[in-house]
Amino acid sequence: MLMNVIGWLKTTWSDIPKEIQVFLKRAALIFIIWKLIYHLFLFNGRIIDAPLTHISSAGARWTLQQMHPGSETGIREECNPDLVTNEIVCMDMLLLSGRKVVGVADPCNALELYVLYIGFLFSFPSSFKKILLFSIIGVAAIYIANIIRLVLLAQMYLHNMSARDFAHHYLFKAVVYALTFVLWVLFVKKTQKDEVAAA
Repeated sequence: MLMNVIGWLKTTWSDIPKEIQVFLKRAALIFIIWKLIYHLFLFNGRIIDAPLTHISSAGARWTLQQMHPGSETGIREECNPDLVTNEIVCMDMLLLSGRKVVGVADPCNALELYVLYIGFLFSFPSSFKKILLFSIIGVAAIYIANIIRLVLLAQMYLHNMSARDFAHHYLFKAVVYALTFVLWVLFVKKTQKDEVAAA
């Protein structure tokens, strides 16, 4: 049984075009290296997460201020023990006129999306200049989309809308992932168009 599965995997892998094999190998290597670095060195100290969460919260706070010009907005960091893991979990709480409207935890800072997006770019054969340009454009677009997501969530919580949990866990994530996919498609099309023009 196990030998049949291994044989099938080898046959399936050999049927995949070489360019796609190279892409998949690069993507897997980047993913493994990132996860090792993140979990061994960066996760516990919130070395990347804390500043990125604060930057995301600041963007959302500024946008809320523009939407509610007569109100005072703010950010307050709150750290509490997780009831399941007993670890301390910190988040930035967005405030509107002293009222908590939404908490921005580390998983909400889009770090995984940035890494996923840039990892894809480096896995696809292209010039470093093009990868750098699309990295900057893509990260900026994902950041703006995440700010819009946070602000819309804040509005939904502020007005106690019933669809807020669905929007938080499913709808807004789907929109941001769809944006990331569209950015990838644009990058691949641009790369292939430039290759055809150079040939």
